[in-house]
Amino acid sequence: MNFSSPLTILFTLLLLHETLYSTMADQKFIENTCKGTPSPNLCLKILLANPKSQNSDLTDLALIGVAAVKDKGVEIIRQIVALKSSKPKLRPTLNYCEEAYHAVVYADVPSSSEALRGGLAKFAEDGMADSAVESQACERSFSEHGWMSPMTDSNKAMNDVANVVRAIIRMLL
Repeated sequence: MNFSSPLTILFTLLLLHETLYSTMADQKFIENTCKGTPSPNLCLKILLANPKSQNSDLTDLALIGVAAVKDKGVEIIRQIVALKSSKPKLRPTLNYCEEAYHAVVYADVPSSSEALRGGLAKFAEDGMADSAVESQACERSFSEHGWMSPMTDSNKAMNDVANVVRAIIRMLL
């Protein structure tokens, strides 16, 4: 069997062309989706970090975003636990923040995921809106006690991610 026949070469080139075209089309879809969010660069970072984003529809992209909110929430909860040890005077406020982020990870994210899978984008959007509100409430709780927040960057990051995902979900409405 001769693998370098013209027909084999043509077939290989066509297959390569279709694969590249499909990948470019997926990339363009993701880029266009991200242009409709408050932070296109963050959106691209979130979606392209997940290999499942290739060949995904808008609902799948929203689910990838919701998973990123969960990951960020888990990361922040770990930060809070560490801060409780290193900054004991902030413990009451950190306890409040921990409760807020538990609400994100264990209530907002699961309800948003379930709503997206059930075709109920409005309820999914509500979960992401609440995730942003929880991050803002955590941040505000430090200033209410007259303290500088050691979590400003993390709270802002959660707010930004949640609002990007919320914008993706709104495209489904």
